[in-house]
Amino acid sequence: MPKERIAIITGGDSSEREVALQTAESVAQSFERGDINYEVLDVPSYRHFIDLPLGGFTRVFLALHGGFGENGMAQAYLKGLGIPHNGPSPQSSAICMDKLLTKHVARGLGIRVPDYLFFPDEKTVSFEAAKERFGSHFIVKPNGEGCSIGVSLVQGEFDEFEQAVKAASSFGHGLLIEEFIAGQELSACYFYDGMLPTLAVGYTTGFFSFEAKFESDETQSWFIDLGEDIRQEIERDGSAFAKSLGLDYYRADVIISNGHPYLIEVNTLPGLTSHSLFPKACRKKGIGFDEMVLMLNGIEPVCTALDIEIPDDFAATRDNYPHS
Repeated sequence: MPKERIAIITGGDSSEREVALQTAESVAQSFERGDINYEVLDVPSYRHFIDLPLGGFTRVFLALHGGFGENGMAQAYLKGLGIPHNGPSPQSSAICMDKLLTKHVARGLGIRVPDYLFFPDEKTVSFEAAKERFGSHFIVKPNGEGCSIGVSLVQGEFDEFEQAVKAASSFGHGLLIEEFIAGQELSACYFYDGMLPTLAVGYTTGFFSFEAKFESDETQSWFIDLGEDIRQEIERDGSAFAKSLGLDYYRADVIISNGHPYLIEVNTLPGLTSHSLFPKACRKKGIGFDEMVLMLNGIEPVCTALDIEIPDDFAATRDNYPHS
């Protein structure tokens, strides 16, 4: 059997490029400690990615966050080449990067999500509809970005709303206006066969923004005892979501409000730096960083997600079945 030679593909052209490079550095250091043959390949665009000479590699480790690295494009290309990789299938990647699709899948599984309105573009957005539905406080976010990129908290001012819509719509793929849910922010991580210990997150911004996740020195995280009822609901919801989409691992933003978890966002290629939340949850479970990386590298992605019925007109509707 030939010795493994692994390509760590990193960089990309998304707003999460710098985080991806940090993930790649941490994974490379882990491979060094394990005497694993690897090469780090920095790709600044999808064109550079598909031009990579990957014939000499037995496996790819995707150290990419957002953009083509997480929306199914990279996964589909590697599947076509027959090269195994960490992370989910192309279909599951695409579903989880699309917030509207994620909400439809979650609701189909009975998982609570914030109430929302979807708008296909900036021209169709209505401030009055948002205020009528959600009151003075609500969230505006792009439909196709992760890690809270382009997300804004609007607090009743029209100028603030216009700026939020402009920021969210600049990414394309539509935008969501979502009810603002006040509560305890959590990081819920799934790994192989169940949920890892849950982390609470504290921050000084109005919500768990990109800045709070990656740039602020004041963001803190700690393990939290949620009580048996909430713990079981998170375990049930998180495991059901993973199994329906064929996910072997992911990290999700969750908010606890009125005694129940609400799914906010799913990250199928979570950051793997020394300070990232996913490795921290693994360590609490007794899984060291090097062991975690080896386990991730051996995962074969499988998608069984499309058994979930998704409305044919999901991308055009504005009334997206509020959760009761």
